[in-house]
This record gives sequence, C-alpha cells and structure tokens, in this order.
Amino acid sequence: MINNISVVRLPDRTPIEVSSVTITSSCDTWGSTFDFELADVAHLALLKPSAAGPRQVEVTLNGYTWTALIESYSSRREWASNGINLAGRSRSAVLAAPYAPARVKVTTEDRTVAQLVDEELADTGFTASYDTVDWVVPGGAWFYDATAPLDAISRLAEASGGVVQSDPADRLLRIRARYPESPWYWKERTPAHVIHEDIVTNESLQVRSAPLYDAVVVTGELAGKGVTCKVRRSGEAGQSFAPQVSSPLISTAAAGAERGRNILSDRGEQASIDVVIPLFSSPVRAGETGRVLPLDLVEVVGEEGTWHGLCTAVRTEARAGDGAFVIEQTITLERHYTDAD
Repeated sequence: MINNISVVRLPDRTPIEVSSVTITSSCDTWGSTFDFELADVAHLALLKPSAAGPRQVEVTLNGYTWTALIESYSSRREWASNGINLAGRSRSAVLAAPYAPARVKVTTEDRTVAQLVDEELADTGFTASYDTVDWVVPGGAWFYDATAPLDAISRLAEASGGVVQSDPADRLLRIRARYPESPWYWKERTPAHVIHEDIVTNESLQVRSAPLYDAVVVTGELAGKGVTCKVRRSGEAGQSFAPQVSSPLISTAAAGAERGRNILSDRGEQASIDVVIPLFSSPVRAGETGRVLPLDLVEVVGEEGTWHGLCTAVRTEARAGDGAFVIEQTITLERHYTDAD
C-alpha cells in the first residue's frame, strides 16, 4: 500500500510540508489534539497566528480528513539541523477557553436538551448532531455562570451519561451516549469495523475489575422539577448499588434511565487493549480497516475466537521514513469479559 499525506493551510489551501503528524482522540475529550513536525522550517511563517486568530489546517491521510487550529509551536537547534514542532486542537476549540467568552444564562422556559445545545451554538458557525435521549427540561432547571459554550454543552450531555465529540473535519459536534450500546448487546450488533489479527503489528493489554453493580439511583436536584429513578439491570436482582448520581437536569424518567444505563454499562471484568494497525486507504476492501473513531464498536477476529470492544481512544500517526510515509492507528479498545465476550 502506498500511503498518501497532505497538509494544507485553510482557506487558501497553501501546501505545508511535514515530516510527521500525530492525531490523538478520546471519548473522554470533546476534540482531538494535533502535533506536527515541519519538513521545511520556512513554512512556520505560513502558520503563525494572523490578526484573525490562529491558523487553520486540513490534514488528509489516505483519504481521511481532519481539520485543526494551530495554537502553539516550538523550535530546536542541533548540529547541522533545525526543527519546528506545532501543536493544535480541533477547530471546535474556538467554542472553549481562551477563545470563547464565558457567559451567564438562566433558562426561564421549557426546552428540550437538543434545543438547549442548539442555543449554545447559535451564530457560531457550528451545528450539533444530537444522538442520545432527548427530553424536556423545565424552565429554571438550566442555568450557569461564567461558562463557555463547549463546557455548557458538555454539562448537558453529561446529564444523561453522554459525551461530546468533534467531527474530524466539519464544524459539527456530536452528542452521543458514552455507551451507544450497552456491552451486553455488543455481540448482537453490527460492528463499525472488523479487525483481523493478522494485520495487527503490536498489541498490549491492561486488565481492570469494576464492581458488578446491577442498580443505581439517579435523581434530580431541584424540588418540584426533578425526578428520582431506581435504574436496574434487566433480569438481575437490583441489590448491588453504584454510587448515587444527581443533576438538576434529571426531570424525566427517560433521562434518569439513560444516565443509569451508562453507569451500569461500566462494570465487571474488563481490559483496555491497545492494537496497532495500518490506516488503510478509503474506500477499504475486505480484510482492511479504515479510520476508527472513539465510540466505534469494533469486532476483533483471531485464532482464539472473536470478541468485541468499544473504541475509547485513537492515536493516528504518520511519519516519514526510508523515502515514504508510514501511517498507523493505535486503537484503544474497552473489552468487557463479564457482559460481552
């Protein structure tokens, strides 16, 4: 496979020569981080901040695109060589500190959570894809002080056990459940990717044990507006309780049930497994794996059997070597032995 890499400055698409690119994403953070090493130090002048703010770049690796803000750079000097390293984040960083002003808000009218998210993004150029439980939040239950839009949206997502993810390329935020599918359903669901062990170049494993909770109490905090729910794993006794959680936004049973489902999905015997695989070009063929993103369900096929894991983090690295670029993905998979396979 011949790897292809392109880095251009936006919006004029001026080419930027790099010797390495590393992109790190996680389900626990709203955006990706980017690290670049310039192949031509003269290109630093093209990426220094302008009067309009940080420069933006587009990175394309084997047909997959990411966009980023360049926020900082560092230099080093060695005998007969110089080096420039740049760092940045997803373009959604403009919705967080230090770019976005902290705001104060009190909502006096009933709004759905999806509507509240859209209000935070009004006039920003960003949109949201809301893909988890939605419900009506009564007036007075949503309020904050000195909060940037991304922090506010993260709080809205957290109420039902959700997380915020930035689209790799577009000005789009995805609000999704931390566990889009509970582990006990993974074997029945169609995975986003299938990885055959013969393409894995490296693998490491760290085992973790979590209490085998089968129930949790989720409660609203505001009198007259909140509800209290006992959420129980179906088919189990409901007697081993996870620590109680609360939020002023828990105003319906559906919201409490979804928060509880996500809490009870993180239980039992687990492992965090890192696998290193090539980033195959788009479109992929049978036996190949394309770009994996956090919260993708992955099926791993090997000699000892098939198992499923939820992608929780990805590090995609492109580096120059021997006259060509090597592009690999290090994928962290959360495997559940108790509730999955």
